[in-house]
Amino acid sequence: MGKAVSFAILAAALALVAPFSAHAAGLGRLNVLSPLGQPLNAEIEIVALRPGEEETLVARIAPLDAFTAAGIEPTAMLNTMRFALERRGSQRILKVTTTAPVNDPFVEILIELQWGSGRLVREYTFLLDPPE
Repeated sequence: MGKAVSFAILAAALALVAPFSAHAAGLGRLNVLSPLGQPLNAEIEIVALRPGEEETLVARIAPLDAFTAAGIEPTAMLNTMRFALERRGSQRILKVTTTAPVNDPFVEILIELQWGSGRLVREYTFLLDPPE
């Protein structure tokens, strides 16, 4: 009986959350455009953006407690990171840049995307290739 009640509560909770998360803004694939030793230049697809969400959309580095919870050590590079929202036709892109060169080939970042009706934090881990 205890398992049946737990399952019913879980099913009810998922049914309540599903309609709100089905059409929420999200962060898609990251494309790195810069090599190691240069300022970071990367783009992230913004997916599932609903009408009206773009006006309140804000991207930034996630709070320090999110890094701690994820077991990621924040680096000084995060202090130089900048975000800009761009529109390319119907596609929305988040430009991610740094003001200083990135000299560590292995990068881990947590990006927080926030809009009027929601918030998400997404982890990105990537390698920077040496310049050709």
